[in-house]
Amino acid sequence: MRVLVFGGFDFKNSQLYVVSSYLEVLLSLDAKVIIFPLSISAKERIGEYINDCDCVLFCGGGDVHPRFYGKDPERGIKKINPLRDEIEIEAMKLSYEQNKRVLAICRGIQVMNVAFGGALKQDIDREGYISHFQDMDGMYGYHRVEIRGKILKDIFGCEEILVNSFHHQAIDIKASDFSVEAVAKDGVIEAISRDDRDFFVGVQWHPELMYIRDCL
Repeated sequence: MRVLVFGGFDFKNSQLYVVSSYLEVLLSLDAKVIIFPLSISAKERIGEYINDCDCVLFCGGGDVHPRFYGKDPERGIKKINPLRDEIEIEAMKLSYEQNKRVLAICRGIQVMNVAFGGALKQDIDREGYISHFQDMDGMYGYHRVEIRGKILKDIFGCEEILVNSFHHQAIDIKASDFSVEAVAKDGVIEAISRDDRDFFVGVQWHPELMYIRDCL
């Protein structure tokens, strides 16, 4: 199984990175990991990389620039990398067109939603929402989500799970043709999917951090 991974970019140190927890899980599944080289010169080769893989993983990271969903920046928005946005939005569309199995985590679900015409809430760290950013190890669950979609019900075998949480943005307007797979108690969409592909799922939490504990 060849998995193409879209990671982050550290502006301060000019370094491409993928957090090791993603890699540990993939390697434990005997995956061959391919990390996409986030750079201007690599933009023309996105299709080639996706064509050569079986699955695509979109990792967590900074905020998506609101211009990609027709908005101006609002108070509370944090680090933005427009190049990463451009590359991942295009990669998301190509992954769908080529029917690759896709898992989009945290920032990834937000990119997935924006790539297909949805919009985001730029900051939910305010009154009216539960806390969505935990100050404890990510191996532990933080808040509950209600499982609504068939894919996650088949995976978890229940209607409610405890998830970790490290985000301050969330889906506002859901992209058309996507189904809601899970929702938090405050109404924040925690997972989405498309049923016209083999596996095309986005989750707002970080399953890679809970993987070892959940598999013990």
